[in-house]
Amino acid sequence: MTIIQRPVKGSRISSFYPVHELPRLASLDSAFQLQEYISLLIRLNVHDVDAIVSIPGKSGSHEPDASDGSPEKEGKNEVTVDESCWVYEQLRRLAQDLSHPLITTLQQECTRQTCPEMKAGEWLYLCVAHGNEGAMEQCCAIDYILHTLDSATALLNSPRAFPSRLSIPPASTRHFPSLARRLGRIFAHAYYHHREAFEQAEAESSLYARFLALTSKFALVPTEFLVIPPRMNVQLQERDEDE
Repeated sequence: MTIIQRPVKGSRISSFYPVHELPRLASLDSAFQLQEYISLLIRLNVHDVDAIVSIPGKSGSHEPDASDGSPEKEGKNEVTVDESCWVYEQLRRLAQDLSHPLITTLQQECTRQTCPEMKAGEWLYLCVAHGNEGAMEQCCAIDYILHTLDSATALLNSPRAFPSRLSIPPASTRHFPSLARRLGRIFAHAYYHHREAFEQAEAESSLYARFLALTSKFALVPTEFLVIPPRMNVQLQERDEDE
C-alpha cells in the first residue's frame, strides 16, 4: 500500500507537511532528488542533526534497509550519493533555513543603533559587499548578516561556480569552507549579542547544531574559527542525544 504524504485540509502549519515514513532515496523520481530527501529528513525530525547531515546509506543516516534481500531489489534501492553534491545541497538548505526563525527574529532587535559593528565577542568582521576590488569595509551587523546571506545564495546559484547540481566540479568545492565559515559568523553574532533570540531559534530548529554536525563531518571549518564556546557545542550534542 502506498502512503500519500500530502497536507490535509485544515492542517496546522506544524503538521502541514506530514512525513509518515521516510521513503528510500531511490524512490524519489526528481531532478532535485537530494534536495527533496534533505527536506523530508528535516520534516521527519528537525533535531536529529546527525541523521540530516549523514550521506544516505552510510552510518548515522535514516536511509531504511531494503525490504527484499534479493540482489535485484537491493540494486534498485541503492543510490550512490556524491559527497560534493551532498555538501552543496546541505549548504543550500542551511542558507535557506537561516532566514527563519533566526534572522527574522534578529531583524526585530539587531539594528544599526544597537549593533553598529559586526562583532562576535572580541571578533570584528568586515564586509566584502561594500569594498572595491577585493577591499573590505565595516558595516552594521544586520547589514553584514543580510549581505552574507545574499552573497552565499548568489554563489550557490551561480552557473559559473556550480554549473550543475548533479555533478560538482572539483574546483568548485573550494567554495564550501568559505561559505560555511561566513554563515557561521551569523550564529556567532547571535550567540554573543542576542543570546535569547539564538537560544529560542535553536530550540525550534537546531540549526546551529546542524551546522556544527555538517562542518565537523566534512571538515569545512577549522575549530579555531568556531568562536562559540566549545561547552555550548557539547550542550547541543547532549541535548540532541536526549531527544
